[in-house]
Amino acid sequence: MRMIRAVAIMLALTVTITLVGCVSYVDLSDRAIVQAIGIDYLPDKKVYRISMQYFNQSSEGGQNQIDKTQDNVLKSVGEGESIFEAAKNASMLTGKDLLLSENRLIIIGKELRKYKLGDTLEFFVGNYHSHPQAYVAAAEDTAEELLDIRFKEGSTSSQRLANLIHNASVESRNKSTYPYQVMTMLCTSTESAFLPLLRTATLKTDVTIPKETGGGKGNGGGEEQSEDGEKTIILDGGVVFKGGKELCRVDDDGAMAIFFMNDMPSEYSFTVPLGQNAKPSVMLIGVTRSIKATEYNGKVKFDVSFSASGKIGSKGGMKEDEKKAAEKVAEPAERELKRKIESSVIPIAEKGCDVFGLENTLRRCCNRFYRENMDRVGEIIAESEIEVNVNIDIFSQGIGGA
Repeated sequence: MRMIRAVAIMLALTVTITLVGCVSYVDLSDRAIVQAIGIDYLPDKKVYRISMQYFNQSSEGGQNQIDKTQDNVLKSVGEGESIFEAAKNASMLTGKDLLLSENRLIIIGKELRKYKLGDTLEFFVGNYHSHPQAYVAAAEDTAEELLDIRFKEGSTSSQRLANLIHNASVESRNKSTYPYQVMTMLCTSTESAFLPLLRTATLKTDVTIPKETGGGKGNGGGEEQSEDGEKTIILDGGVVFKGGKELCRVDDDGAMAIFFMNDMPSEYSFTVPLGQNAKPSVMLIGVTRSIKATEYNGKVKFDVSFSASGKIGSKGGMKEDEKKAAEKVAEPAERELKRKIESSVIPIAEKGCDVFGLENTLRRCCNRFYRENMDRVGEIIAESEIEVNVNIDIFSQGIGGA
C-alpha cells in the first residue's frame, strides 16, 4: 500500500513538472503592466477609445525593474467597435502583451455613461486576467483627460487616484466600488448603481509634474503651473445610475449618504452649525445602521436609524468647557446628520432609483408584498416614505458620556 502511494505521488510530481515546462512564459519586460484604464465612447465615430497607463519596464542583469532614470509611466490608446477590440489595439501600439492583473483603476467617461454600464464592465468581469479589486470611477468629462495628468506621488499616477478613492472610503465620505460589486448592484430590479466621480481642478498644490519636466505628448507631465495653481484631480461626489445608465450626479453629502446606507462607517467627521460664531466639528465612531420596512394598504415606509458615539474634534468658537460643549452639540449634531442623509436619500429614491439597497429590505421585511409586486419595485420605492433617525452619544474627554 505504501509502495502504491509513493508511486502515485511520484507520478503526480512528474506530471506537474512536465506541465510547468509546457506553460508559455512571457518575461515581464515584454508585458505592458497596466495600472489604469480609461474608457470613452466617440459617438461621431461610433467607436470605443481605451486609454491605458502602464509601467515602463527595463530588463537588466536578468531582473525586471523600473528604470528610475526614465518616466515610469507611459500611455497607449486604442479604438475599436468593442471594448475588447479597443484594448487589443492599444496593446498592439505598445508592442507588448497586456498584463491586467496589476490594474488599479477603471475610469468611465461621460459619453459612455449614456449606455448600459454593465456592458462596459463585462470585459473586466469576464476577462480572467483582470484584477478583481480595481476601483471603478466616473470622469466628469473624458477618462483620457484624467489619465493625461501625472503626479509626483507614488510610482504611478494611478496610485494617487486609487488612494483618493480608498481614503474617502476609509473616512466614510465616498463609496468605493469594484467591478463585481457594481455588476451585483446592477442585478437589482432597478439596475441602480453608484460610482465616485473624479474631475480636474486648478489648485495651489505641489502634486503634479509640470509638462516641461515630464516630456508631454502623453508620456508624462501635468499642466504647466501658473499663478492660479496647477491642474490636478479631485474626488467630487459621484454618479448615480438607474436602468444601468447615468441618472444624476450627487455632491459630497450625497456620496456620504450612499456610503452610510450601504456600508458600515468606521469614522466620519462633520461641522455642526450652531451659530454665526460657533461651528464645532464632531467625529463619529462606532456607527451602526438599521433599516426596516412596513407596508400598509400598498404603501411602504422605510425607517432608517443610525446610532453612533462621538467626540468634539474642535470647539469651533464655543466658549463652554468640554462637558457643557458636548451637551450643547449632541442634539444639533443629530439634526445636521439627519438633514444631510434625508436631503440626499429622499430625492434619489423619489426617482425610483435604489442605490441604497432598499429592495433587499423590502424583500426581508415584507416578503409577501414584495413577491406580489416584484415587477414594480422602482415605483414602490418612488412612492414610499423614508424617515431617518439619528442618535449620537457625545463623549467628554473621551471617558464618559456627556
